[in-house]
Amino acid sequence: MSEPPPEDPTPEAGPQPAAEREPEPQPEPDDGPPAGTTVSAQEWLERRRSLDDLFADERSSTGTRDLIGQLRADVSDEGTAYQAGRDLHVHRGVARPAVTMHPLTKEKIDDLRLTLVATRSQAETRKLLDEESLVLLGGPAETGKATTALAALLDWGGRASWIIPHGLSVPNPRDWRLEPGHGYLLDLADAPDAVDRVTTNLQRAGADPGCRVVVLVPEYTKSSVAPVVDHDPPPPGEVFARHLAVHAAGLRPDDGDRRLLEEEAAAQSAPWQVVELARQAATALKAGGSVDAMLDRRLSRMRGKVGSDLDRRTPVLGRCFMTSIAVLHGLPESEVSGAALALAERLDERWHRDRATRPVRLWERLPLWLSYVDAEATAAGTGPGGGRVIRLRRPSLAAVMLRVIWEDHPTIRDSLIDWLLWLGGTGSGHTRIKVGHAVGKLATFDFDMVDERFLRVWSRSRSARDHQLAALALEAAAENPSLTRRVHLHLRAMAAGTNPAKAIAIRAYASSVGLSAPGEALAAFRSLVLLGGGRFHEDVAGSVSYLYREATARTVLASLEDWVGLGPAGRRGAALAFVRLVTPIVPGGDRPELSRIETPGPLVTLWRNALAHEERGCLVAPESWPLLLAHWLRHYAERPIVREVTDEVFRLFEGRAAQRALLYLRLWRHQGGVPGELHDHLSRLVSGS
Repeated sequence: MSEPPPEDPTPEAGPQPAAEREPEPQPEPDDGPPAGTTVSAQEWLERRRSLDDLFADERSSTGTRDLIGQLRADVSDEGTAYQAGRDLHVHRGVARPAVTMHPLTKEKIDDLRLTLVATRSQAETRKLLDEESLVLLGGPAETGKATTALAALLDWGGRASWIIPHGLSVPNPRDWRLEPGHGYLLDLADAPDAVDRVTTNLQRAGADPGCRVVVLVPEYTKSSVAPVVDHDPPPPGEVFARHLAVHAAGLRPDDGDRRLLEEEAAAQSAPWQVVELARQAATALKAGGSVDAMLDRRLSRMRGKVGSDLDRRTPVLGRCFMTSIAVLHGLPESEVSGAALALAERLDERWHRDRATRPVRLWERLPLWLSYVDAEATAAGTGPGGGRVIRLRRPSLAAVMLRVIWEDHPTIRDSLIDWLLWLGGTGSGHTRIKVGHAVGKLATFDFDMVDERFLRVWSRSRSARDHQLAALALEAAAENPSLTRRVHLHLRAMAAGTNPAKAIAIRAYASSVGLSAPGEALAAFRSLVLLGGGRFHEDVAGSVSYLYREATARTVLASLEDWVGLGPAGRRGAALAFVRLVTPIVPGGDRPELSRIETPGPLVTLWRNALAHEERGCLVAPESWPLLLAHWLRHYAERPIVREVTDEVFRLFEGRAAQRALLYLRLWRHQGGVPGELHDHLSRLVSGS
């Protein structure tokens, strides 16, 4: 779920004769950044590196995760941009479909057939499709259900499409157009409460006798609507052998390597992991590399090594230091060491140990403990006197260490939780990123625990620091494809919850979480703007600015245009957000200039609103005038969209807004900011002459 870094805005000051808007209520002061603060490119890169280190194991698959990765990635930019789960209007008066029918390409069909390992559930599903228009396939997550269903559908009719819903709302089959002779796959494994309703509607309105639909459902699902087939996962050894034969181009490992690979394949818990292993082995064979060296780089072997090192009879302080590295690697040595000592003190208190009898000082064993986790202390790179930082030579070890510490050492969990809460509450901004993402990684092991012990605690706080930690944790948890939908559902509930929970949701949507479902994020922002009483308008504006990218620009503008028509709160929220979008940007990023977007209708509405909307006689967004005159009008001569929008905006001014426009034009003309010809032209438009 990666995205390009945001550009650092560089606004310029200008004349502002209108009064400034009144300040909004602020959260409890601390040194955490306000929610509306624009994320700098440096912070974005730091967060991105942290997520890459922790989730290398979640992203290593190139489309092997039950085909979901490939199919979802192949949805067009338009489909991705219009993931509206509610009543988002992308173009004026044009409704967007709730789902996308994504057909399998010939390449994917050929690959599936070449690598398929037939199972009993596939044969049973295929047989039922001869008589039934709707079949349910149930089983545990990540066991190959989608591959089995698609294989059965292709065997039945030769064509298959994946029905991909947009946003989080459960789709209504009555709105679909299903073609005769075509097979369709719908995944409801994450929406058990919707299975009966959707399948009933499919039977009533969606399932044409000439087509077939297979719905993926959770394990142990019972249905009176359609037959349910229990999925049996394919044997890992057969999956591995089939994929290796296809992808290794005829090359075969020797007997010793083959046994190692078979053992590794048998240790995997999901078919997609076996497929990934086969692809890695094929790459090594074709490159003439060592299979054993390839296996050493895999997380399963790294986990075994970390586990054995933690199980050594090392002092508690050594284990605490390894834990501190897992969370804080890349930060200064003093910070990592201090955090390790703090964790050791918590364990001593819990176990009633005498700290005075501790036989070893941290720095005496530092080289040994660094070697256990393949870490090193290196110069910070900030010049002489910059100190040293602790770095993992293989950053992906951080995720392995966290998993081993959490799953294999349950007796320290309570102390670990207390330590993480303390560390996030007292550390630097760099520490908060590390702690928040580490908690998000723990959520992939036990989301309910993280919700209870971390998210709910932070959701009761008025501290901006705690809100940032919660947002970072949710950002990280969503990196795991199996948790992405759950994170979005959690954020939907938070956006309708208490004020601290709403503040967290606003922050969390200003990340890859919001970019993955901009419609869902904008729908939440819409509700917060309309119902929050102005409290969150500035914060929402900052998050909307983050979502504004090449692929989402028209969606964002259409949403803001919709807000303008929803009363004073909507107009205020739209004005504050729009001036963030108009603010000049650093060239070369993914954030497009407004003057290059051919959407005159929304731009006219949003400019008029920002330039004229008042509260208590004061402009809500007085900075909009300098932005219009100093930056937008700079392109008046060479960009037709700027001329069209500007002329229409000035033509529609009346009353106080018209007087203000003439005042700004005269002031700017006096300062040499507007050419005389353009000044006269715009003044005539305002005056109607």
